[in-house]
Formats: sequence, C-alpha cells, structure tokens
Amino acid sequence: MHASSPTRAVAPRLESAAQHRLHEYRPEVILTLPRVQGFGMTFLLDERLDMSDAAPNEVQLGVGVVSPQVHRMSVALEMRQIKYATGVVEHRYIPTFYANAGLPAGFDLRTRTRFEARGVAGKWTQRYINRAAIGHDIDVGHRALFPYLQSDVFYDTKFDDINRIDATVGVRVPITSEASIDPFFARSTDSYRNPKVGLTAGMILRVAL
Repeated sequence: MHASSPTRAVAPRLESAAQHRLHEYRPEVILTLPRVQGFGMTFLLDERLDMSDAAPNEVQLGVGVVSPQVHRMSVALEMRQIKYATGVVEHRYIPTFYANAGLPAGFDLRTRTRFEARGVAGKWTQRYINRAAIGHDIDVGHRALFPYLQSDVFYDTKFDDINRIDATVGVRVPITSEASIDPFFARSTDSYRNPKVGLTAGMILRVAL
C-alpha cells in the first residue's frame, strides 16, 4: 500500500475552501457635478461581477446630494436602485455623515457613518454601517498617493445582529485635479450569507467636475 501524499491530502481542503468563498470584481464610478454654493449632485454606478465568468451578481445605480465640508465634516443623502442576479430589485435611501481627523505622524482618520432604509417587494429593513479608514499621504512622482487600511462594520435589523465585517486595503491615486482612482482589495465576512467569506478586487473612479 502506498502512503498518501500530504500534498494530495491538503489539495482537496484548499479546493473546498475556495469553493466556499465569493470571488468578485467591483468596478465603481462616482461622478460629482460642479458644486453650487458648496453642494454637489452625485451619480454612482457600482457593479459586482463574478470572477469566474464576469457575470453581474449585483448592479447599483445611485443619485445623491453632498454638502460642503465644515470643519472636515459633511453630510450626504442618496437614493439607490440595486438589481441582483436573481432579478430581485431593492431600493435604498441613505443619509450619510462623513468626518475626518488628523492623527500623529501625519496619518489621517476618515470615517463614514451610514444609515440605509432598504425596501424589497414592499418590505423594509434598516442597516447601519460604520466605516473607519487610516491612511497617510505619500509623494510619488509629484503625485500625493493615499494608501489606506479600512474597516466596515454592518448592523442589520433584519437579523438584529452585527452580521458583516469588511477589511480593505487600497490606495487613492490622483489622475488629474478632477479625477482619481482607488484600486483596492477587500475581504468580507457575513454570518448570514452563503458563502460567508467574500474576496473582492476592485477599482473606484472618482470624477468631480
């Protein structure tokens, strides 16, 4: 009898773990129109594409208004329509509060507190999301890059529980005075989703006219 190879024993476990993870690409575009008295109108397109075949798992369209910054704080109000691969359509109404603060050694803390009212087929639930990101500007070739680490904590009234935590690493790269890109990688853990673990590679394009 031949001894079983440790590599053969480990391979099925690795394959099984990979099959129980959600793998997605996430391209996102945020466009802000010229501001009037400090207020800007925003438009959003956010897609979640399956890495295996690039089929959309989720498509989000949004429109909103963002206030001017006062003492490094601002507020926004947004409406979104989300269409899932199953055909289900969800509507969200989202007030958001942003606040930034300087930290020692030149680091910056950027927070986002978001409340979502979510409607699907006439049934409404609420979700609270708290985001905190820490980063530091780095000059590279006359560009001020902003690499950052970010966490998002989700509380959903549908489960009456903190159901999801996201961890993200990314970098904001200015392209022009009006545009920037954020390539990022994120890992999400959702206690009530199957699969529970999701891995996302994404890119955010921000344009402020």
